[in-house]
Order: sequence, then structure tokens, then C-alpha cells
Amino acid sequence: MSWLNDFALGFRLAVGGGRTSRANLPRLVLTTIGIGLSLAMLLLLASTINALSERSDRIAAREPAAVDGPASLYLSSNFTPVGDRTLTITWLDAVGPDAPVPPGLVAIPQAGETVLSPALAERLAVDPLLQQRFPGRVVGTIAPEGLAGPDELFAYVGTTGIRAANGGVAVTGFGAGGAPDSSSPQLVFLLIVGVVVLLIPMLVLLSAASRIGGAERERRLSTLRLAGARRGQVHRIAAGESLAGALAGGVLGLAIYFAVRGSAAGLEFEGITVFRPDFVPGWPLGVVVALLVPVLAVGPAWFGLRRLVVEPLAVLRNAKPEHRRLWWRLVLIALGVVLLLPDKLLGVSSRPASTLPFLLAGSTLLLIGVPAVMPWITDLVVRRIRGGSPAWQLAVRRLQLDSGTPNRIVAGVVVVLAGVITLQTMIGSAAADADRARVATGTGTGNLSVTDDAEAEAMRLLEGTPGLVGAYPIQRLAARPGTGGPVESLVAPCPVLEHLFGTSGCVDGAVYVVAGSGVQPGSTMTVDETPFTVPAEAATISPGTVGVAHGVGLAVTPAAASAQHLPDGGRMIELLLTPGETSALDRVRAALGPLGWQATAYSEDEYYGGGNDFLAAVNRLLYTGGLLGLVIAAVSLLVLLAGQLSERRRAFAAMHASGVPLPVLGRSLLWQNAIPLVFGVAVAVAVAIGTGALLVRLLGADISLHVDAGFIGVTAATAVVLVFAVTGAALPALRAVTRVEALRAE
Repeated sequence: MSWLNDFALGFRLAVGGGRTSRANLPRLVLTTIGIGLSLAMLLLLASTINALSERSDRIAAREPAAVDGPASLYLSSNFTPVGDRTLTITWLDAVGPDAPVPPGLVAIPQAGETVLSPALAERLAVDPLLQQRFPGRVVGTIAPEGLAGPDELFAYVGTTGIRAANGGVAVTGFGAGGAPDSSSPQLVFLLIVGVVVLLIPMLVLLSAASRIGGAERERRLSTLRLAGARRGQVHRIAAGESLAGALAGGVLGLAIYFAVRGSAAGLEFEGITVFRPDFVPGWPLGVVVALLVPVLAVGPAWFGLRRLVVEPLAVLRNAKPEHRRLWWRLVLIALGVVLLLPDKLLGVSSRPASTLPFLLAGSTLLLIGVPAVMPWITDLVVRRIRGGSPAWQLAVRRLQLDSGTPNRIVAGVVVVLAGVITLQTMIGSAAADADRARVATGTGTGNLSVTDDAEAEAMRLLEGTPGLVGAYPIQRLAARPGTGGPVESLVAPCPVLEHLFGTSGCVDGAVYVVAGSGVQPGSTMTVDETPFTVPAEAATISPGTVGVAHGVGLAVTPAAASAQHLPDGGRMIELLLTPGETSALDRVRAALGPLGWQATAYSEDEYYGGGNDFLAAVNRLLYTGGLLGLVIAAVSLLVLLAGQLSERRRAFAAMHASGVPLPVLGRSLLWQNAIPLVFGVAVAVAVAIGTGALLVRLLGADISLHVDAGFIGVTAATAVVLVFAVTGAALPALRAVTRVEALRAE
């Protein structure tokens, strides 16, 4: 019970009135704010993880269990973009009374019946083109347990003929798991690392708050020792003071969480939405967050007393010069590097799901390594600095005596800087790769996949479709020249070749060689194991920029293919669309609506465009989170500066009374923060680029590192300006602490 009494006494000292209330109130308020923001962020993170987990479980629950033999249900699915979302249509062909029912449905719809998700039903009511894709009768809506999210566009359509045409998947049940979820491990990684980047400045803010009013608290603890309190009791009383901030911060954090929970649950990120009831912390994460609150509050205060010797008549600090050891700081960075090379050093599979835990742990260790290395580098450099202006000498001497406080001041800023540059390097590299891939695509083309018995009907339905220039059968065949690597042979009529390669004067029977492909006029090659002689008069054309032309080395018209008896394989229908007509492909899909699962129109441009949209959304999130992190870091920086001025008020007052001008003291304070900031920015940029390079390597073997020097320069300059601005904002307080009254002592 004595422990409880000690904690209760500390709590009363923190919230009670009297002479110490003026010193306690700022620390209590700032601790409350820091705890509240940290708790709210952790709760939002835990809720997001739980909601994404529930979303993945729903997707896995509707994943069909496929078999090779006969089954009582056959299905065929199609995924197409509709505006900024993806529409999923699953056609169901039930051939037995025991056919399994997908989650969210009461029964399997009959042929000609359609069951829609609520979001799709709303979209269907206002989109005439979309209505044409569902000519059947709508008989119901899909329940939430069958949907990934509330805004998902999903439809089940009853049909027949899938089994007979062998055009679908035989299904014995649902819940096979392993479904592709759009909330990829990379998204979860960006989310968690982003929260880490924001959380570390909050920890700095909490550490700063625990140091406000430190001198007053130390005298109070000394008084308690004089009254008979033991050292252990003093530490518990100090912890009790911090628990007051934890309690108030917990209430504030819950209030913030419940205030923003509804809005956060309704946010959409690149088409990913979650159900509001799922946006709650799961109980394991909830317990972890609840335990973190007192740790965040008591930890900095308890840790701050580790070198404090509280005696009945005085409070002493261990003033022995601190010798900073480098080995454990390098161990942090080395461990981070090892964890970011799991496939090379630890034998882990390179799949995202396997490497995600290593990516999170490794990147976190490297981010922690930035503020860990800063003090050692600062001490190493300032010990060798001599001379300079008075302000410079005052700053350097202070850093030589104690560089810990200035390093703590800029630690939050440089950690945010390192995290933002790391994430931007990842996103920029992925975006650069997407841009390179997009060069291989163009506008004005599409592809149509249709069953053999429905091809004639598809061509009839497409006649007169607005935005469609023409639909032509083509073939893509594997070819191997006599020298060089394999290429593709494209068999297509002249209108397609003119559109893809810009040929002129094309006639049926012509053959073209693509420049740089290794195919030479007059050479002999194999096309799908069939010998083919390239005519000596074959014209050379430049490589096409449209997706279907990428990798093509030989372009052949149908008459030339027939003359040399090329096999009738690799057939598809190429759609030539009006350039700039964004709704042309949607009109094609609407015209093909009566064919249902038998015809699918798609475009490679839509695939690459979706990737760019995702990266753009992540980039916007990065800028928002980085700005918020810098704001939090600025608040912690201002708090630490205020505490630093309060603790050193007598030293500043004595120097000013002895003739040191206020501008000199102000510049010394500015230099004192600027020197570790320069080292911190250098370390942050180096670690961020190195971390980004290791992370990009795991994103894909074909993705190369892209470092945006402009972004890094602007971000680093922003961090420097922020530190200078906050230091300048604290300078007016310097005038107050240099008054003669600050030299008085009791």
C-alpha cells in the first residue's frame, strides 16, 4: 500500500495548487497533449490494421475453392475499371442443387438475374453505359459479409453455358483464402512506417515535457528527502506526477479518437474502403496501446532521473563527462541493414508477405539510428573546433560540455526528415518504373477476348459503336531470329499496322521488320516452330509505342502469313479507338453486355494508369504526413527550447550582467542548435537514401533506385528553416530570463 500512497502523493503534487502549480501546469498540459496525440494515433493505427484485416478476411471468405474435375458450380470473373474504381463481375452457372452459395447471397441467382452491391446499385441508377452491361433483372443486393468494403462495385450474375464452353472455374465451395487483396503489404508497410515517423517526434515532445520545470521539481524532491522519503519513494512520487499527465492524456486521446473515428473510417485510399463497425482496435492491439500509455508518460520522467542524486539538502547530477560509445549505435544500423537484406543474408523468400516484418523492423532500426549517431558525430567534431566569434565560442563550448540537449532538440526534426526522404525514395522509384512502363503503352487501342462461338456476334454488336474506329483479328506468335533473343511476330491487317507503327502504303501481303529487334530482311527464322523467310524487300519500321507493339520484331499481314503457312494461334481482337475519347472503351463494354462472360474488353493503358493513380495517392499522403510530422517536431523543439532557457536562466543572466550583449547570447543559442542540425541533416539524408535503396531492391528486381535531389534539397532546407524559425521565436524569452531578478536565490 505504501507504493500506492507514493503514487497518490505524486499525483496530488501534479494537480494540486500551491506554489508549485505554476511550474507543474505547463508540464502537465504538454504531457497531456503529447500523450493524447500519441494515444489517438496509436488507436487509429490499431483500428486501421484491424479494419484491413477484416477486409482481407471477407475477401478470402469469398475466394472460390477450385477443382480440376466436375463440380456443381462454375464461375467466371471479370475486373474492369469504372471511373476511379474497379468493377468485379462474377458469372455463376449452377448445374446442381447442392451448388455452394457465395458469402453475402441468400441463393445463387438464376440465368438472367443479377445481385449487386449497394454501391454498384447506386452507380447503376445514374450511369446509362453501366446499365447496358447488366441486361438481366436485378433481384437483390449483396450483404456486407460478401463485400470487401462499403463502396466496392461487385455483382453476381446468373448465367448458363460456362461448363459447356469450359470457359470458367469449377467450384466446390468458398473460403479458399489467398485472394489478391488491393491492400497490399507495401500499403501496410507505408502506413506503419509513416506512423513511426510521426510517433518518434511525439516521444521527443513527451521527453521535452518531462523536463519543463525540472529545477522546481528537483527542489521539491529534495524537500521530500529532507522530510524522510527514501530514494525509491522519490522515484515513485516522480512517476506519480507523470501518471497524472497519462490519465489526462488518455482522456484527451480517447476524445480525439472518437471525434475523428467516423471521418477516418470513411476515408478512401485508392479505392480501398472499410466498414465502419470494423474500424475499432482489435483486442490484442488494444491491450498493447493501453499498456503503452503509462509507459509513454512514466518512461521519460523515470529515465530522466537515472543520473539524478536526490539528497536531503541538495539535488546533484552526475557531472562526469559522458564518453559516448559508438559500437552500439553502429549495431543499430548494422542490424537494420541485415534485416533489410532478408533474402540475401537470412534465407527469407523475396515475396512481399514474407519480407514485410523484416522491412518494418529494419527501417525502424535505421530511423532510430539517426538520432543515436547524431550525438557521437557532434561530440567528435566540436571537440576539435577552436576560435571564432564570441557567439560561436559560447555555442561550441556549451556543446563540448553537454551536446545531449541540443541533439534532443533537433532529433524530432531529423527523424521526420529521414522518414519522409525514405518513403519518397521508395515512391519515386516505383513511379519512375511505372513511367518507364507507360512509355510502352499509348492511347487509342484496346483488346477484346471472346469465345470462338461468340466472335461473330461480338463483331456484329460492335458495329457503329461511338468511339470505335475498327475491330480486327490479330495474332501474337513467338518468333526466334537466327541471331539475338526471342521476339514476337504480329499478324495483323494494314489498318492495325498503320495505327501501331505508322506504316504508309501498306498492302495485304506486306512484311515489316522492326528496327533494333535483331530481325534482318532476307533472313530465315522460326515462328511458333514454323520456318518463316523474311522477304528481302521487307521494309524496316520504327518500334511502336503502343502496348501490343512492345517486343514485336516482325509485323506480317494476313496474306503473307497465309502464304508461308503460319499457325493459327495466339488469336485476339485488336480494338482501334478514337484517340482522346476516354469513354470509348466503356461504350465497347456496354455494347458487348448481352454476351456476358463470353466477351471481355480491356486496355493496357488502364492498368498502368491505375498504378500511377495509386502512387499519386501515396505521394499526397506522404506530403500530408510529413508536414504533420514537422509540425509536431516544431512543437517539441519549441518546448525543449523553453525548458533549456528556463534551466539556464541564471547562467544567461550572469553572462548578461557581466557585459555579454543579448544579440551575442541569441546567436550563441542559434549556433548551438544549428551545429547538431547540420550533422543531423547529413546523417538523415545518407541513412534515408541507403534505406530507400535497400527497400527499393525488395519492391522488384526491375525497379531501379531513383533519388529526387530536388525533393531532398527542399525537404532538408525546410527542416533547417524550421529549426532556425523556432529558435528565433524563442529568442524573446531570452530577454525575460536575463533580467537581474533571475540571479536571486532562496
